[in-house]
Order: sequence, then C-alpha cells, then structure tokens
Amino acid sequence: MSEKKLVVDQLKLTYSGLFDFYGLYHMIDGFFYEEGYDRMEKKNYEQVLPSGKDIELDMRPWKKQTDYAKSIIQIRIIVTELKDVEIEKEGVKHKINQGNILIIINSFLDTDYENRWESSPLFYFLRTIMDKYIFRHYTDLTEKKLIEDTKHIHDLIKSYLNLYKA
Repeated sequence: MSEKKLVVDQLKLTYSGLFDFYGLYHMIDGFFYEEGYDRMEKKNYEQVLPSGKDIELDMRPWKKQTDYAKSIIQIRIIVTELKDVEIEKEGVKHKINQGNILIIINSFLDTDYENRWESSPLFYFLRTIMDKYIFRHYTDLTEKKLIEDTKHIHDLIKSYLNLYKA
C-alpha cells in the first residue's frame, strides 16, 4: 500500500464580499495546468437556497514527480450565500458574485503509489531502509517543491480575492 505523508496541513483562507467565482475557479485550474498537474475533482456540489447558492468543491490535482513519488494538493472551496450582483465601474456594468468563501488547502506526498514494493515482506523492509537513508534527499526536494507550489496557489488566491476589495 502506498504511503501518504501530510506535508501542508489546513492552510485556510476566508473571504467575504464581492468576487468572481468562476474567474477564481479558472485561475486555480489554469495554475495547475501551467505547473503540469493532472486534474481530479472529487466533489462538485451546488445547492440553491432562498439566501443564495451554496457551493462545495473538492479538487485534488496531482503531479507525478518520479516513478516513486507523486504530489497531491487538495483544495476544498466552500461558498455560502452566493448571489449575483451587478456593479457599475467607469460607466460599464459588470456582473459579479457576492458571498462568503472558505478555502482549505492540504498537500500530500504519496510514495510507492504503484505498490511495487509491497509484494513481499523483504521488499517492504527494503523500501523502508531506502526511504530513510537513500531516497531521503530526493524526497526532501520533492517536499520542498510541493510546499512551494502550495504557497504559490495560496498567494494567487489571496491576491485574486483582494482585487475585489473596495
């Protein structure tokens, strides 16, 4: 069985106000496309209520770093009371959204995801020795890259949402 290591735990971001939800979604999707991540959307839920829409997304883009390790970034977006509003800026009307957003980001490093070292107890023992002493440097480099990507997407989301602050 593969081993998942939690690298970044519960990096949270909250925002309340005006924003473009679909623009935010496409910005996140574009970042992962540019960085070479494969797309996986675990959950996409929308409910229309009298107070507005409630949307919940669980995105888990992953990137194969080597034949032995892959990076997974889990982004959970929870939007409540999402309403469409129309604003006028410099004489031009724009349709954007208003609501509350909670974004939670976790990052995982998945090693031996193809279960190549699980066929016998001897291989399992050798994998443990290899992880601790031989592959440690490569694993550390992969973790640093994963942390860098996670902080970069967090900063991009923060700067995107700050564009709409009045």
